[in-house]
Amino acid sequence: MIVRRLGRAVFADRRGASAVEFALVAPVLFAFIMLLIEGGRMEWTRQAIQEVAVNTARCMAVGKSECASNAQIIQYARSRGRDWGVSLTAATITPSVNQTCNAVAGMRRVDINLPYRTVVALLFPGVPRQLRASACFPAIT
Repeated sequence: MIVRRLGRAVFADRRGASAVEFALVAPVLFAFIMLLIEGGRMEWTRQAIQEVAVNTARCMAVGKSECASNAQIIQYARSRGRDWGVSLTAATITPSVNQTCNAVAGMRRVDINLPYRTVVALLFPGVPRQLRASACFPAIT
């Protein structure tokens, strides 16, 4: 009789069950949300540096005065990066003249290799630590 009454009291009282369930699910939920946010940020940054590479290669190819020398090309790319909210250093940008891209010679090429820092890389070792972008444009001048 006492065992039956004790069993009913234990299993009938559901107060706090939601808190326990939330405590079990919350870490997975928050990790998933963090992965979504960081994945979106990483893809946005990759797209931004790709746009910077395309714009810089085009600037080199059309012979704009802003892209007359290597230093000016790097400065142009850094300013385009700032427009996108991405901080690029001179070491991350590699402009090249007379390159072969997709079997076409005489192209202007820009490569950007950006170190990417994220907390997610500590949790998941497969997350890239470098974002790369490159673009080629045929010489117009």
